[in-house]
Formats: sequence, C-alpha cells, structure tokens
Amino acid sequence: MISQIHITNEKYRSERSAEIAAACDITASSISIVYYDLALKRRYARTALFGEAITSQNAAKEFMRLLITSMREYNIGASAIKSVGIAAPVHIESVLDGELSADELYLPPETEIFFVPYISAGISGRFTATLLTLPDGEWSAADLGQSICMANRSADGIVCAAFPLAGAFDGSGLESGMPAENGAIDAVRREKDGSIVYEVVGDRESIGISPCGAVTAANAMISAGIVDSDGIMTDRDLFYIGEDFFVSQSDIRVIQSDKARCRAAFELFPSSERTFLSGEMFSTAAGLRALSELGALPERIRGAGFCRNSTEQGIILCLEDPEIRRKADEIALTARDITEELIPEFDNFYFDNLSF
Repeated sequence: MISQIHITNEKYRSERSAEIAAACDITASSISIVYYDLALKRRYARTALFGEAITSQNAAKEFMRLLITSMREYNIGASAIKSVGIAAPVHIESVLDGELSADELYLPPETEIFFVPYISAGISGRFTATLLTLPDGEWSAADLGQSICMANRSADGIVCAAFPLAGAFDGSGLESGMPAENGAIDAVRREKDGSIVYEVVGDRESIGISPCGAVTAANAMISAGIVDSDGIMTDRDLFYIGEDFFVSQSDIRVIQSDKARCRAAFELFPSSERTFLSGEMFSTAAGLRALSELGALPERIRGAGFCRNSTEQGIILCLEDPEIRRKADEIALTARDITEELIPEFDNFYFDNLSF
C-alpha cells in the first residue's frame, strides 16, 4: 500500500439545506465520509483519507480529524449535522463506540451517533450496510475487501461467511496499491505494439495503483507470457505502468492468492440466480471482466450486478429511515455465519485454484 497519506475532497452540489447527515465508512486502510442532505435527498460532498493503516489505536483520532477538517472544507457548520452513521471493522467499532460522542466531535449534544450493527466477529457492520441496499427476494452477495464477505438470502433466511484475503482486492497488499480514489491508476491494457495504456481515476496525476489496475495489469502480463501459470514473472522483477508505478513479483503472489481464495469461496458458498458484488475492484466494468478473466469468479456470476461501495449507501439508508435501522438490527440478529462449516473444505478448493 502507498505509504503517503492522501485526502481527497469532492463537492457534488453548490446548494444544500441545513439538515446534513454524515455517512462514515471505515476500513483497515481508509476512511470516507459522505455528507448527505436529508432535506433535499441527495449527496452533497464526499471526503476520503487513505495511505495509512487504520487501527483500533488511531481510528478515533483520524476520524475526528477528518470529520472536522472536511466540514470546514465544505463550510458545514456543526449545527447542520443532525446525525453521524458509522460502519467499521468489529475491532475498530468496539473502540469507537466507547470513545466517540457528539461532544468529542464538537457537534451539538443532540446529534445522534449511530453504528451499523455487525453480524458476527468476522462480519462487520460494513457488510450489514451492504445487505441493506439489496432488493427483496432471493439473492447472493459478496463484498471484496480485506476479506471476502458473502451472503445468501433464501426462504430460510440469510446465511453469511467471511474468508480473509491478502490485500489484492482492496489495494492494501500491493506495493503501490490504493483504493480506487482520484489519482489511482485504473484499467491497464497492453496494445498490439506492446505499449501499456492506462486510465487514472479523476483524470489527474497518478499517485498509486487501484485493485482494478493491478488485476488488469496481471491479466495483460499473463497473456503476454510475462507471468507463467505458477505466478512467476519470467523475465523481470517489476512491470512498470508509466514511469513511477509498477506491479512486482510480490504483488503477483498477492493477486494469485486472492484469486484462489475468492474462487474457493464462490465454489463453496450457496448461490442464487441474482448475484451482487461490491468492493474497490468494481470501480468500473473493467474490474468485473478482469476478475472473470483471472479466474476469480465462476462462470455463473459473470453477469452479476456490481458497485464500488455499497456500504456508504447502506449507511445513508440507515440515517434516512428508522425502519431501515430496524431492518439492520434484524439482519445482525438473525443472519447465520456459516464460515466454520465451510473452512474444512476451503483449503482444498484454494489449492485447486492457485494456478493462472
């Protein structure tokens, strides 16, 4: 992961009301805050921090600082913030729940601080928020990040599972990796003359490589014979994208491992005719195609619906509607985590899918 801290600010609208909710998504390597206009029913602005590991020790400090500085950036007064919704990994949420208050955030005392409830120790409120965005009926869903969280809804209810990943699909395990924020190299391809062409999120100077950029680069390397079926770079140690960023042999190993873990999870977990995917890999349609070409996804879900960050939208839904919060509580209480039931077979499927 890139080691320099970056903060991006993006204002979507010029006008807003005096009723704003802050939807905050915290991962192991980033924090994002979406300012949602409750009166006008639309997103107003978004701020993201990345380039630093977020832990239970520094999460409260980094979140408070980001909230205060971003409110100043968008000229949002404390009195305009009516509620703050947070989804985070379980170990971080447990700390924040005890440390954060309206007073600590310099907000009015009546401001509500809400945490999206988690399903189990391994399946955080981030995934609960994702499930809130899905339609009625039967479906399967997966979120690819620090782990792959999966859910299947049938007439018998919701079952879930989570398997750890090595960091290819959220960028944290890549040497030049970063989330698919502005400045991330995305959608790499190799032209017929051998030249490397790539896009940068936000059409600006590149500062790192997104998961989609790394996986599309890996696919180009495999097609050109630069990486063999065992995941070994045959004629070099680094594959440069532009002058400053590269995919390394260690990156290929991380991609190879996560490809096998992802495929194993999909082979083991119950499926449905409707599948929905989310995560940094899905910043564009190129991410879904890249995972399919890599072999990380089975053929049956190549037509899945996808989005980059369903967690943010799930938090917004909770902040808008008390009924959605009750639904979140119900999911957290009734969804069954079946990870332990699947673990004994997982390793076999993993090793079977390691080769490119």
